[in-house]
Amino acid sequence: MKGHVTRSPEPRTVVIEERGETRLSLTQSQAAELQSLGFCSVLPGQNAGEWRVRDVSKVGIASIEGLRFIVRPKTPLRSIVFMASYSGEQIQPAHSTFGYDADTSVPFALARATISAIESATRKGLVKGYTAREERGFVVRGRWDIPRQLKVRPGVPIPLELTVDDYSEDVAENQILHSALQRIRRFEQLAEDEKRRLNRLLQLFSDVGTLRQGAALPAVQRTRLNADYWPALPLARVILEATSWTRSAGARSGGTFLLNLPRIFEGFVGTAMRAALASAGFGVELQDTEWRLDAERKVMLRPDIVVRSHGRPVAVADTKYKVWGQANGSPPNADVYQALAYALALEVPEAHLFYVSGDVEPRTYRIPTAGKTVVAHAISLEGSPEVLLRRVAVLAERVTGGSHGVGDSVA
Repeated sequence: MKGHVTRSPEPRTVVIEERGETRLSLTQSQAAELQSLGFCSVLPGQNAGEWRVRDVSKVGIASIEGLRFIVRPKTPLRSIVFMASYSGEQIQPAHSTFGYDADTSVPFALARATISAIESATRKGLVKGYTAREERGFVVRGRWDIPRQLKVRPGVPIPLELTVDDYSEDVAENQILHSALQRIRRFEQLAEDEKRRLNRLLQLFSDVGTLRQGAALPAVQRTRLNADYWPALPLARVILEATSWTRSAGARSGGTFLLNLPRIFEGFVGTAMRAALASAGFGVELQDTEWRLDAERKVMLRPDIVVRSHGRPVAVADTKYKVWGQANGSPPNADVYQALAYALALEVPEAHLFYVSGDVEPRTYRIPTAGKTVVAHAISLEGSPEVLLRRVAVLAERVTGGSHGVGDSVA
């Protein structure tokens, strides 16, 4: 019929559990495409057309031909949003906004929290700063870039290659926030209230550029001028990283958003431990790359957390976003080997493994031939932000073997 438009059928929604194994009915091509996204293992089941999905490393929404997967996290959404917002210049728990229902999906929970955080950050207007811009001219304005002049036109004095500093809103902080808002704009099924608030913010950022998708995010130093932005910037970075991953992995558009919770868990534990130990005079290095296992320094080690006292390592730890004790009550052997290597390289008596939940009490493994000890700890992510921070503070006290006024236990 003339003027008739054939619409593609709505994709079928399928739920994948982050924890354990999910059995799905998929075609061969759908299973292969899901496997190609790289965030889970897809194995054939016992029956024809049945597939087992396990080893899930990201949560959120993933789209392939004819299907939309909701990857449901084992961690409460409230905790996910708080951990994602807890940056190097950490926010206080009371500053976090959790204006969403308990059953909201990961992308929309983060979208709502990010919109609220950006609204709060920009309530006084956008920050301004100086940005360098290259131009050519016949009169010196700004700085004459002599090295660029010699490279572009050696021996020719005009036109001049100039670098001009503009004072504007088009600075890195605003570009990060604007880019995150543009990504949120692509989310399907945003509530009408979120759409209105999003459009108001986009209008506010209309004179600010955006970052190229996939490009490295610019580093931003905290200053007196951008202090109000600090709760919003970590959430914006999470939004950008989750959506940039989908393109690099070849995922289809249509709301694909996959969050790297192991990285968020690692950053949260390390940063919270740094805050807890600062008053006791300890320093905490995250992702420390200076260590080598062998004498020739060819085998590189990169522990997640290194605790120092007067510049000397006193403890080392690695975070594992998984539940331990599911099989025989012990962490995987490979994790213990890794922790032992850290203890040997850093010449500390103990190395620690931090898991998401598991046995309540720490489990200790003494390796007499090496003279080292590996201790596995469980960190429950249930509860309020204040409770999460207190749990990490108690853990920090145990790791350093001292009493720093944190307390002996936490619910």
